[in-house]
Amino acid sequence: MADDKLPVIALPTGMPGQGCSRRQLMRGAALAACAPAVGALVGCGRISPDRDVNVGAPVDGKLVLSTSDFRELARAGGAIVAHNPCVANPVLIVNTGSGILAMSALCPHANCEIAWVEKDRQAECPCHGSRFAGDGTVLSGPAVTDLQTYPAILDASGSVVVNLFAGDKVFPPVTNGSVVIALADPKYRTLQSPGGAVVGHPDGAPSPIVVTRPDPPVTAQGGFLVFSALCTHLTCTVLPLTGRLHCPCHGSVFLLDGEVVNGPAVDPLSPLQFTFQAGSSGPGTITVEIPPFC
Repeated sequence: MADDKLPVIALPTGMPGQGCSRRQLMRGAALAACAPAVGALVGCGRISPDRDVNVGAPVDGKLVLSTSDFRELARAGGAIVAHNPCVANPVLIVNTGSGILAMSALCPHANCEIAWVEKDRQAECPCHGSRFAGDGTVLSGPAVTDLQTYPAILDASGSVVVNLFAGDKVFPPVTNGSVVIALADPKYRTLQSPGGAVVGHPDGAPSPIVVTRPDPPVTAQGGFLVFSALCTHLTCTVLPLTGRLHCPCHGSVFLLDGEVVNGPAVDPLSPLQFTFQAGSSGPGTITVEIPPFC
């Protein structure tokens, strides 16, 4: 719905935290950030008052927002945090005056909601002070990983279009609800023997996946397993590391069978349904089912 601004909790003028959105204050960490101990260094009041808005479901993985409805996006420096019913992470969308930026609105340090600092052309976390460039690159901690970014344009009709499901070309795109991975492709050579893993985001999928070949090997499906690549702690993307998977945000470690061996994560990676088809003269194919996102 257009310009559906969420309520803002009123604070006395001059208090650190003035301007924190209701969603920010609902987060436990944000409550600490808005306390006087944090003060002006990370005070919510110095951050641009981004509009928290509820938007419609993405169509084919794309948010389409008319600037006549979402007027903040019609002006240079305007920004919103868009919440939609189908994707868990809110999206920070900014009109820079020379283009549109879109990135995850959740800081990878503690999942607090970030906001845009218009005068600095940077994003800042009001909880602990992490700062990010317009391309999502982390500039200062405590966050150590970049924000996820999304391709975004202002089209000829005056609508901002954000592709939430853009891939990274590691895996083929989603077609008819599945991703078909030809293991003969050199990109997957680490899967040719036990102990390998490949992480990627198929175009059209809501999040990255990871294909593993555990050692010792599993007996079914050619020895392969497929999981969501989102760490079960705070949904950072896990990465391969010497026969295991690790979360670069907080250090959780998973075996290639998805089980946790080091926290703070406590739950295993979420498995995905797939089938393996052996090749007559090659390593075969893996077909991964991508669950409906909404």
